[in-house]
Amino acid sequence: MMLATRIRNTICLALIACACSMTAFSKEVIKETASGGVNWSQGIVFAQGYGTAKEGLSAAQTRILARRAAIVDAQRNLLEITKGVRITSALSTGQAMKDSIEVATRVEGIIKGAQPIKENFQNDVYTVTMAMPISGEFLKVTWPGQADASASAWEIISRGSITARLRPLMIVGDKVVDFFIPKAYASDGFVIRTKEEADAYKRLLEWMGKSPDASVDQALGTAIMNFESSNQYSGLLIDASAVKGFELATIPNIRDVDGNVIYPSADTSYDDIVNKRGVTYDFDLQDAIRNKRVARTPFTIDALSTYKNLSSDLVISKEDAERVRSSASTVDAMNKAGVLIVVAI
Repeated sequence: MMLATRIRNTICLALIACACSMTAFSKEVIKETASGGVNWSQGIVFAQGYGTAKEGLSAAQTRILARRAAIVDAQRNLLEITKGVRITSALSTGQAMKDSIEVATRVEGIIKGAQPIKENFQNDVYTVTMAMPISGEFLKVTWPGQADASASAWEIISRGSITARLRPLMIVGDKVVDFFIPKAYASDGFVIRTKEEADAYKRLLEWMGKSPDASVDQALGTAIMNFESSNQYSGLLIDASAVKGFELATIPNIRDVDGNVIYPSADTSYDDIVNKRGVTYDFDLQDAIRNKRVARTPFTIDALSTYKNLSSDLVISKEDAERVRSSASTVDAMNKAGVLIVVAI
């Protein structure tokens, strides 16, 4: 009875310690379960395990056997959490393991190789947290290739008027400047937020004064397209924070409104995807811009929705799809897995 009480107390202390440690990563995208979770920002699965040894053993034997039991418990929990990791909209790890004995065996082997990242022994109870990456060997096993990617995604789409939200971002000194055409709210009026925006609108007004008969929509769209096609971007940043029902996946498809797959494509590096993961996730747009995956000059667009019943596929507008294709540096960075998605979960 006393041993059971000690076990309960130790487990409670371990859970509190784990919760405190997660606070340090509060800005990271973490989906937790009762026994662990998935850190989608770092690309790791983690799980806790607890172990004890029978009474009457020496202190050294108790510690060794309790640790062994805790590792086995953590591996079991890690396997269950990993089964729930979505690879794409159409494939979860659990489904891949169910469909192939070879995949199941190899995934179980990878989990047995997971490393302890935190250990504690108190009151004859051993606690351990183990973690493994959802990249590298794991993705090679569960995602053999991109045969389902749509080649038609790279066909040329005729450009319509510039109606999508345009958001080129750049670093000015140590500040992130977000230039975009704000949506018009009659009750709020037109708001200029920064000096950089004010200067940009002044230049636009000066041009309009000199060319009163010109089409502002067409001219502004052309100017932006020319800027984006010639500017050097370091990655693709997709703001999906307003998208409802989006399920995090290791390799989500990015599509245009017609369903054509923009990413990953036949030109996307398989090695980069499996070694870096297809994308990474962040909660905050400003933090995401500084993420090393997309560096400091990302090409930024908004996601409109998920695609039909594929909850891990994001849809972008036709205009944004063409803007991405028109920017050689963005396409190059994107095809090296330089994609980051901002979410709200």
